[in-house]
Amino acid sequence: MRALFFSARRRDQRQHTKHRALQYFPYLRNQGIQPRAIRPVPEPAYQRLVEHGKSGAADKATFYSLFLACRAFAVQRVEQADVVVVQRDLFPFGPPVLERLLARRTVHLVYDTDDATYLRPAFTPNTPFQRLRRFDKVAELVSQARWVSVASEPIAAWARRFSANVSVVPMAVDLAEYDRARRPPRPADPVVLGWAGTTGGLRYLEALAPVLRQLAQRHKIVLRVISGGYARVCLPGVPVDARPWRAESALDDLASFDIGLVPLDDTPFEQAKFPFKLLQYLALGVPSVSARVGVARDVVDQGRNGLLASSPAEWLENLDRLISDVALRRQLANNGRETVRASYTTDCVAPLLLNGLMQAAR
Repeated sequence: MRALFFSARRRDQRQHTKHRALQYFPYLRNQGIQPRAIRPVPEPAYQRLVEHGKSGAADKATFYSLFLACRAFAVQRVEQADVVVVQRDLFPFGPPVLERLLARRTVHLVYDTDDATYLRPAFTPNTPFQRLRRFDKVAELVSQARWVSVASEPIAAWARRFSANVSVVPMAVDLAEYDRARRPPRPADPVVLGWAGTTGGLRYLEALAPVLRQLAQRHKIVLRVISGGYARVCLPGVPVDARPWRAESALDDLASFDIGLVPLDDTPFEQAKFPFKLLQYLALGVPSVSARVGVARDVVDQGRNGLLASSPAEWLENLDRLISDVALRRQLANNGRETVRASYTTDCVAPLLLNGLMQAAR
């Protein structure tokens, strides 16, 4: 059986492809499935236009024109596959032309997402390109899919309005990969508070600035930021070590945190989001404080495997405790890893993906 995956377009979204598809490819091959991922554009073009481009209108227009052409070509060839998986979207702009063409070429469709792709996030830039985004297109694609795979129950509840075959397939990690980077909590001077995320997500961290400034006055800390937007980090009064996100060093960078931060806005988009960075912290044994928003409330058992906060005062209290109490950090780290082992490993989740793909292919 041949399974074709239309992968996501940006570098941060390509991690979606890794954790929703690529890490399962060895398992799928062992089960008799031949998986293949199709990138939006060839890698050299992505490097030239996005990674090393000037992010100007000309580079973006060239990138998305090539993106559209490559997608149209690939859609014409999907009949060679027994099941076709669309991750997030086929093309973000304009009417659902490619989606309708795809539905005519094959009925063996799967839609997969780990985000509320049907909602416009508050941090979406107000640029000419972004104003052309069509967040309503995903409903049509979901209604045409034989199986819909989503990372959280809030997304599933939305998808069930359009499809009768929706499954929650949570985010998962390969613990063996994380064990190679993991290190036990220990006394630190300074204590490293860590945040990792996209450029758009920096607004979550900036909302914590008053709390971080107070902590910097009380304790010897440093805030380590891992992000493609590292150069934009500006938190006066807080010692900052900002580094670019790199796939080859990402886990080692996260493992260098003594305490992980997962701030989020309390909006419908974040309420539906699966907090993958929280899962990574748990797998690495990094004790964490997360906003009490959405799925984090299901993953974190307060005081046992992590801490939750709903207000600046609660953020300050929880972080104060963790900075001062190494024993508590060890307890949260050990229990957090067991939480991942019990429910969020690739071994746990892979059979869910396999079953859904087999259903869609029949």
